[in-house]
Amino acid sequence: MKRTMVANFMVFTGALVMAVLLAQIIFNVFFSKPYLVEYKKAAAERLFEKVSANYSDNPNDLYALTSEAEVDNISILIFSESRFIYSSRNIDIPVLRRSGLTLGLILNRTFSYSPEAAVKSVPRSNEEVISLDGVFEYGNENRYVLIETPVESIEAVVGLLSRANVLIFSAALVIAVICSFLMAKRFSGPIMEIKEVAHNVAALKFGHRANENQAITEFGELSVSINSMASKLEMMIADLREKNERLQFDIDHQRRLDKMRREFVANVSHELKTPLCLLMLYSENLKNNVDSIDKDFYCDTIIEEVGKLDEMAKSLLDLSAIENGLSAMELAPFDFSGLCRDVVSRTAVLFSGVSSSVYIQNGLYVEGDPGYLERAIKNYIINAIAHTPANGRILVSLDKDDGGAVFSVFNEGKQIADEDADQIWESFYKTDKARVRDNESHAGLGLYIVKTIVNAHRGQYGLVNRDGGVSFWFSIPLREQA
Repeated sequence: MKRTMVANFMVFTGALVMAVLLAQIIFNVFFSKPYLVEYKKAAAERLFEKVSANYSDNPNDLYALTSEAEVDNISILIFSESRFIYSSRNIDIPVLRRSGLTLGLILNRTFSYSPEAAVKSVPRSNEEVISLDGVFEYGNENRYVLIETPVESIEAVVGLLSRANVLIFSAALVIAVICSFLMAKRFSGPIMEIKEVAHNVAALKFGHRANENQAITEFGELSVSINSMASKLEMMIADLREKNERLQFDIDHQRRLDKMRREFVANVSHELKTPLCLLMLYSENLKNNVDSIDKDFYCDTIIEEVGKLDEMAKSLLDLSAIENGLSAMELAPFDFSGLCRDVVSRTAVLFSGVSSSVYIQNGLYVEGDPGYLERAIKNYIINAIAHTPANGRILVSLDKDDGGAVFSVFNEGKQIADEDADQIWESFYKTDKARVRDNESHAGLGLYIVKTIVNAHRGQYGLVNRDGGVSFWFSIPLREQA
């Protein structure tokens, strides 16, 4: 079963405190009393050595030698063969005498010049004491030393320590659990934050970052590292996406080019096939001097078809030059209003059989190539005339709108279907899907030429279906008057 870091931290701390308590209990039960007994024995032996080495019958000097031992509940009795010389404050000699303890009885004990403390039982009370019976020479007499400390006091200390350990353990356990909880929260907070950042990075989400100003140095360094990793991954993935998008764009562009190339070849082949067949047929008839043919009609047809082929070739050369930068446009500010007025005036002869109206706003200047823009204007006008029925209406206008000069041509007639609205700007595209040959002198390049010229001038173009007809327009950014 998995546990959180806080739970693991608290379990570890609790187990550590309990292990310490168990060690203390084992020590108190099995080792504390023997240890204290040995400690008291050693203290008694040191006291004897201290007294024998610095002995004097002066009570004040003896008190100075033994007062420290009295604090540890060690009593000392010093006497000679004839009298009591000194006793600890916890030993009352008159009381000892009244209880029947005399020097004679004491001297019956075995005193040693190299005594060792030992545990002995007190007669009639069954109490145990740590006792040391020593003797040393002072002057010409012996000085007998009796040192004792009750074992009962040691047991009392052991019991007191055991109870104190229980209380200390309880308090320590509570404090340890609280402290471990707080410490675990302090540790787990940054870790959870770093974990969240790692999960976001794994999900390719880079908006979240870990706090680098951590109180714990290692966590701060880890936060810096994972933030650096996230930033680098974000940059790498962004760069990869950008490259993938460019690659996809290049692939799509190449596919479009391939499609346009195939369509272009098919369209050019189709447009060339009919006039070439006519030229071959008419030329053979003229060469063979076939009877009953109108030679003037044949010659006029040949001239007309050659003119169409010449116009198509020129258009293709112009488009190739513009698209490939082979024919540099000479861009300069000029009077666009004047250009539109001149072109409409020169093409007015084409308006026979239709009703026309013209509105040209004066004073509109653009930066561009007048020759190419004239071609775009003519193509719009010729396209409108070609699709306007007899006695139909054509409106030509030039207005200022949103910082641009907008030229538009409206003609009455059939509207453009939605599926043709975008494709009509491509080369050789005709709304007549059967591509029936008529009397038009163009091969579907007019609007494509307009698009190419307008794009080269950083302008916009489009068409709008209106009531009774369709309006073609393009706009060129306005410039200051030259």
